[in-house]
Amino acid sequence: MFLKCAANPHRAGRMTRALFMEHVPGQRFAIDAEELHKRPELLNAFGRNMYVRFRVLDALAYLICLLGVLATFAVVWWAFMPGLAICVLMLGANRKSAGEIARKAATHSVDDFRALHEMGCLWLVYA
Repeated sequence: MFLKCAANPHRAGRMTRALFMEHVPGQRFAIDAEELHKRPELLNAFGRNMYVRFRVLDALAYLICLLGVLATFAVVWWAFMPGLAICVLMLGANRKSAGEIARKAATHSVDDFRALHEMGCLWLVYA
């Protein structure tokens, strides 16, 4: 369920959270889900309103965290903990969702596969 860390050769080997896929047996590719989540406008080529979708879901996650902090002052001292946990889980799910959208696009179309590689969000993993 979780994303794995991998070095992105397009970004000077910087560690990033990546989604791995096996396109052909023996060939593993990594998709930079972190970069796609940070810059959702890159996903607009693969679906409609991706930028809006991820920005709204991220705003909702931060709003839940804020409500948890406010509930700490109004209700009980530990109310921030569930809000923080929900926020972290939602952000992780959004990040994985961005990677899954790119994975589906890459498996369905050679042009999308090439576009992801040219964006620096897809690379071959050796090992």
